[in-house]
Amino acid sequence: MGGTSSGAGECVMDEVSVRNPRSGAVLYSLHEYSDAEVASIYDAAWKAFQRIRRMTVRGRLNEVLKLKRHLLENKELVIDRICAETGKSRSDALITEIFASLDIIEYYDKTAEKTLADRKVPTPMVLFPKKSRIYFEPLGPVLIISPWNYPFVLGFQPLICAFVAGNSVILKPSSYTPLKGLYEDMIEKSGFMKDAIQVVYGSRETGHKLIEAKPRKICFTGSVGAGRKIMAQAAAHLIPVELELGGKDPMIVFDDVNIERTVNGAIWGGMVNSGQTCTSVERLYVQEGIYDKFMSTLKEKVERLRTLSNEKAADSELELDMGCMTTDFQIEIVERQVAEAHEKGAQIVTGGRRTDGTLSFAPTIIANVDHKMSVASEETFGPVIAVAKFKTEEEAISLANDSPYGLSASVWTADLERADRVTRAIETGNVSINNVLATQGNSALPFGGIKDSGFGRYKGPFGLYSFCNIKSVMVDKQSSKVELNWYPYSKQKYELFSRLVDAIGKGGLLGLLKCAWIGLRLELLCRRRRL
Repeated sequence: MGGTSSGAGECVMDEVSVRNPRSGAVLYSLHEYSDAEVASIYDAAWKAFQRIRRMTVRGRLNEVLKLKRHLLENKELVIDRICAETGKSRSDALITEIFASLDIIEYYDKTAEKTLADRKVPTPMVLFPKKSRIYFEPLGPVLIISPWNYPFVLGFQPLICAFVAGNSVILKPSSYTPLKGLYEDMIEKSGFMKDAIQVVYGSRETGHKLIEAKPRKICFTGSVGAGRKIMAQAAAHLIPVELELGGKDPMIVFDDVNIERTVNGAIWGGMVNSGQTCTSVERLYVQEGIYDKFMSTLKEKVERLRTLSNEKAADSELELDMGCMTTDFQIEIVERQVAEAHEKGAQIVTGGRRTDGTLSFAPTIIANVDHKMSVASEETFGPVIAVAKFKTEEEAISLANDSPYGLSASVWTADLERADRVTRAIETGNVSINNVLATQGNSALPFGGIKDSGFGRYKGPFGLYSFCNIKSVMVDKQSSKVELNWYPYSKQKYELFSRLVDAIGKGGLLGLLKCAWIGLRLELLCRRRRL
């Protein structure tokens, strides 16, 4: 659910003002961190790491449960802060930020001990009686750079992954929506361990300093452009990175769907958080047999949404379907894309403009689009759905894959065999079948993309492994034995090894017996000939 900008991709300034996007009022200001302050942050992070790495997984989970209890008890206050800095509706904040944050703790509380336990793996017969194991060990201080569109959950989820895996965490939130003081208050009042999580505020200048201080890993959520810059800076220090970048997610609708439910899914998937979601439904492909009926239903239902400024505005904040957009620059991008599409012949079915003097952009449906239009090829990151029709399954797959992005998608059909076929053919990291954004609702499923949408995963078991040094271990007993592959080499050893390779390659019972016989002969040879 990453954004098109983040803390590492913003303008550089000595002081950053944080504003309420609905009113424009300045909430507070941030200062850039000095080199000395960054060094002090890392010193505390390394010291905390030494304590964390010695804890059991259950001990770390008990710390995380303190955050869960605090969040449950104070969720309305957290929602207040999220809404004040993003402009989103309270329901959006509750469902997509608070619920998802609590759920990942619940999942790891049940599974992390088993996931991170030392693992025994098979050892080839020729290496008998050695034993093979895998250890999942922490890395050290991890830098998490989170975006402005989901300022709590997209920092909190990777933070939980990193900490449960045994790392200390430095969180650098976006300077547009930093939620200043929120984490600090949560940590202090919950009794969570000191310095295990530290929050650093500022623009990309501070982000640059945090990378130069050489964290053991970087997890970044944001735009493709900012991701490339972070990867380039990290490469100079060989710092591994996880990149969750943009998306241009397709929704494929076949002609055997329940139109009512499918339209409702398209609207929520396209408009949630005012469309400022990397996994938003941005490209909607509808099979031609139901296209007209689908579009008339879509228009009718979109125009029922309760927004900040339309005639169906909600009576209360809790009934508001869609808040406003968060940043000036993002709404300007949306306006340019919509205007360009209209100039090139696309039909604006509904919406298409913002309310004057505000960041409230009307929920918008654009029909008759093609991939030469930026609204159908570039990330829009606003409440806009671009619609086109298709004839065949093959055409739908081709349209879905005709994009540099590969973050998420959805496939809608009553034929689950076809759904599985299409799901496997789409080049993406996540697919919801007969639903939208559903993969993100299950903390057991890893999240991330391919192509320009980035790489790496968080959440699920892979989300823990992403923040681990996966250490391979071979255990042998201390003895006077000489290994078959050790020096000295000889013609006789070469010939026996060659026959051993052939026997292993043939497999089966006969091959197994030959391996045992040749291995015994090699053993006797090695005993006679030693260095």
